Amino acid sequence: MRLVMPAGSEEPQRDPELKRKAWLAVFLGSALFWVVVALLIWKFWG
Repeated sequence: MRLVMPAGSEEPQRDPELKRKAWLAVFLGSALFWVVVALLIWKFWG
């Protein structure tokens, strides 16, 4: 027996605060990565 998703277009409710924290974490992780890359470049070619 296969499980079938409901045919309705309703999406599960997401917490906007959690979404904001997730985007903030993505942004900070990306910023940290590029800071490390910049420091490595500066170290090797500085």
